[in-house]
Amino acid sequence: MKPRYAELAEQLIRAIGDAIFKVGSSLPSEIDLSAQYGVSRATVRSALERVQELGLISRRKRAGIRVETSKPRVAFEQSMSSIEDLIQFAVVTERHVQSVTEISASPTLAAQLGVATGSRWLRTEMLRVDPAKPHKPICWTDVYLEPAIGAGIKKKLRKSSGLICEMVKQRFGRVVREVRQEIRAMGIPARIAKPLGAQVDGHALEITRHYVDDVGIVFEATVSVYPADRFTYALPMRCN
Repeated sequence: MKPRYAELAEQLIRAIGDAIFKVGSSLPSEIDLSAQYGVSRATVRSALERVQELGLISRRKRAGIRVETSKPRVAFEQSMSSIEDLIQFAVVTERHVQSVTEISASPTLAAQLGVATGSRWLRTEMLRVDPAKPHKPICWTDVYLEPAIGAGIKKKLRKSSGLICEMVKQRFGRVVREVRQEIRAMGIPARIAKPLGAQVDGHALEITRHYVDDVGIVFEATVSVYPADRFTYALPMRCN
């Protein structure tokens, strides 16, 4: 279950995008938002910080909370180290599905995904796009799902945004207990360079994520390629 502040941030982002809160107008105060949405002021404050990070609002003493734009600023020079960060990424970007096919995992792919060689997977190839910059995709992602799961959400994949693992949770009750990440530098493969609008073998960051359920089974895996000029991975390190 996502934190309440993340849910509230999504609600506010949608309200601004739908012009319920218009550009140039003021949002209700923290106290009023707290009463309106039935949450604490601390939750409101955390949600507003998320919305402000995207450039949608500004907050100043005595001036209140002002709506600056209806489209998020998607620079992604921010932390991507938690499920909440992935949710936020999915909320403010669009999923442009390129193809959906069932495949058999080759030895190389099986090793990368941490699954059995020859196992069957539904692969969805897609671009993640900033709506403000539709001709410069943020990344290319191959999503691998167990075939039965993939078949159950195949239509929804093409029509909705948000995290796919959230769709799996709603449809099948499979809950993500852990996301394992592997990151490496790579050259952009020829097969995805043109859709990305990038040069073949250009510098890129590849992030492989394994979505593990409560019994330790990987039911979803993603392999994303981010051109170097479009994404910065930030991982905070805190002292005890």
